Amino acid sequence: MWFPPVSDNPTPFNIERELLPTVISEPSSKTSSLSSTTGTLDRDSLKENCPQYTPQNVRYQHYPVPKVRCLSFPYQTLPSCGSAVYLYTWSLPRSDIMTQLCSLAAACFRDTSTTVGLLFSKPISKKGYVCRIPLYLTRGMARSRVRLTGKFTLSEKELKCVESAHHVIAELITNIAHMSHVGYKPSDPLLRAHFDRQNASTNIPESLRVVLFDRFGDLSFNPEKANILSLVTLIRLPDYTVDYEALGALLEWSLCRDKGISTADDNFPTHVKPVHGIVPKWRIRLSQIPQDNWVGLVVKPNHLPDSDPGMFSISKVSSETASSPAPETLASKLGDIQNVKGSSPLTYSDYYRIKYQQMKTISFTIDPSLPLFECLRITRHQNSTQVNAGLRKNKASIKPSLFLADACLVHPLSSWIWFQVSLLPSILYQMSRALLASQLFTELNYELKSPQPFSQIRINSLTISNDSLSHTTILVPDRLSVPVFLNGEPMEQNIFDFEVDRATSEIDKELDNKAHSESLEKSTICPHPNNLFEPTTLLGARDAVDLERLEFYGDSFLHFIATLCVYGTNPQDADEGCLSSKRGSLVSNAHLCDIACDLKWYEYCTGQTFSPPEHFLPPCYSVASEACKYDPRLYTRLTDKSLADMVEALIGCFLLRSGLSAAFNLLHYFQICPVSWSTLKNDKHYKVEAPWHFFLQPKLYSELNCGNALNASCRSLHISKEIILELNQRFFHLQEKLGYYFKGIELLAEAMTHQSSINKQYWGNYQRLEFLGDSILGHIISNYLFQKCPNSSPGWNSSEVWDWRFLPDLNVT
Repeated sequence: MWFPPVSDNPTPFNIERELLPTVISEPSSKTSSLSSTTGTLDRDSLKENCPQYTPQNVRYQHYPVPKVRCLSFPYQTLPSCGSAVYLYTWSLPRSDIMTQLCSLAAACFRDTSTTVGLLFSKPISKKGYVCRIPLYLTRGMARSRVRLTGKFTLSEKELKCVESAHHVIAELITNIAHMSHVGYKPSDPLLRAHFDRQNASTNIPESLRVVLFDRFGDLSFNPEKANILSLVTLIRLPDYTVDYEALGALLEWSLCRDKGISTADDNFPTHVKPVHGIVPKWRIRLSQIPQDNWVGLVVKPNHLPDSDPGMFSISKVSSETASSPAPETLASKLGDIQNVKGSSPLTYSDYYRIKYQQMKTISFTIDPSLPLFECLRITRHQNSTQVNAGLRKNKASIKPSLFLADACLVHPLSSWIWFQVSLLPSILYQMSRALLASQLFTELNYELKSPQPFSQIRINSLTISNDSLSHTTILVPDRLSVPVFLNGEPMEQNIFDFEVDRATSEIDKELDNKAHSESLEKSTICPHPNNLFEPTTLLGARDAVDLERLEFYGDSFLHFIATLCVYGTNPQDADEGCLSSKRGSLVSNAHLCDIACDLKWYEYCTGQTFSPPEHFLPPCYSVASEACKYDPRLYTRLTDKSLADMVEALIGCFLLRSGLSAAFNLLHYFQICPVSWSTLKNDKHYKVEAPWHFFLQPKLYSELNCGNALNASCRSLHISKEIILELNQRFFHLQEKLGYYFKGIELLAEAMTHQSSINKQYWGNYQRLEFLGDSILGHIISNYLFQKCPNSSPGWNSSEVWDWRFLPDLNVT
């Protein structure tokens, strides 16, 4: 025997799977945000250019970011002069509670009479109370309630003011901590050179200039292509009127910035007062604002490194000044460096000048008599849609920092308005999800009232009107309303969540309870919109719900019905392999993905974590045409399996929430099965004489149907009475043990006959019944596990529980 020669020290040959080529498309520009190793082609171009295309050729597809019909063009238009506009705002818990959730001092939210609102040209819901959405903040969760709070008209002058301010607010929302907002511009020689007029005029090499990335620069004002068509404005409480004074101050600040007018120069007034939480001047030092107005402002300390975008909220004016002696705890941080001061005491001004290199250029401009101030870092709330945000925070006391007034630039927004503006991307995202759930409900309810296989022409012709707006208040699931699992384990509860919930007003509780009770009413057509979040949310979205359990449940039911369909519509001599192949074509991920794509249901699939810097577009804005291909602000990336899982989860949701008839309606809509005997006659895909239609009858388990539901075969008609009598005698003890006596004993004989037996010519063999029984057994086990283990997820540490479902496939039971 010959053995191939093998080296004692073979050269290792490694293949990195991620480096293997897939279907790659060349990036459209060098600025593409996608790596060249992860390129993709859209589905249509693949089908046209690749004859051997299958959905498995690519790992993911790019789909347009969904547009909610009631929030976008053509239903919505820009508000016009003299026409009614609808004001929508959102309520939050008390300001003292919100400061705790944001890890701020209570004094930081000083003036809460100005808030942010959205102006629409048409109503977005039939309900005044549109939706309740969760916001996961630094230390806990707050529930925000979106409501219609006003309807009025705007004059030409008022509308112009609102539109002009909208552009400024949109830029602030896009990157609220951008350095240009506090006085730094990309063209400045150095970020902090404006403190010294002489340094500002010094010629600095181009290579040393700091370039600030501007995410707003590649956007264009395009209401018709925007995801949300509304105007963002500032609202004055409690009257819910447009705050034109605050808008005027914001426009004045914007004008100063655009013209490069700096209030840090000597020829500008030294006292600038905020107007309703808006600082009307640009590039202004804190020392130029009266001390009575310091608390609640947002500042950018000069000593922070260039890479730190952090801003701070002022909580208190200190009794100490820049010339006050620094405590030993600060002095010890300098080590031996503090010896340069000699025997004189180290002041706060000395500490910052020695500690931070940036302070040396402005140390001579610091007024030693000005008081210091206490402040706390204020967050941009970029993770406020993630259910696990803020879970690790405890009730430890907040330690403020102490900074120099002359070494800080002031942001135009106060801490309260900063908080409102920074949350706007998350609020719009969650509100869009709520209205998308309502939109899916409206679409399904319309299509399934008279169930028939879907028509792409009919789907595309659906348009929105006032009658199709949401008639119910949508409650977005959160970590108090549903059990949340992280990595297969129940998520720990946050004590702050319960404290905030207990502080909810009685009116809000009553409205929430009413909306919740409406969702519990069982619909025989389609589940309530509140129940459509779970089957349309993937695990990667880090939301309070995901489709894992419903996908498990729906997959089992889909296989069961597909098995019945294939069993009843194929010839008696079709073997198990043929039946399995035909069932596979109905339940395959490729087929289910095609269904989702044909129906454009990728619009309703939440597949990724929302990140405002990457995904947010301000209302009325879209990405410019020269931007990179597959920009994450315009496209979402989903795998084919994700869409297939969503379809299975929707089937499970229909079965669980609306019952068997609704699930059959949905499967018939998918062209997978008929829904009843009457529809079976008119469906060209199925034979009228298919015996499995008895499974659809209300009297499924009646004495009448038990013997007729599954006839053995037409061959049993040719079996002699003598053989029938012999079979009854042979299987008498088996039937006695089973506790059931067959009316057609040849059916039992078929189940007991191996394919190699010569008797299969009389009544067949057990292959077809094995195919049927395997599916029924799997569905029964899956249904049992789903009901028996409500707190388990099909994966992670609970996988051993869900693996019980597959024991029949392993033939170990």
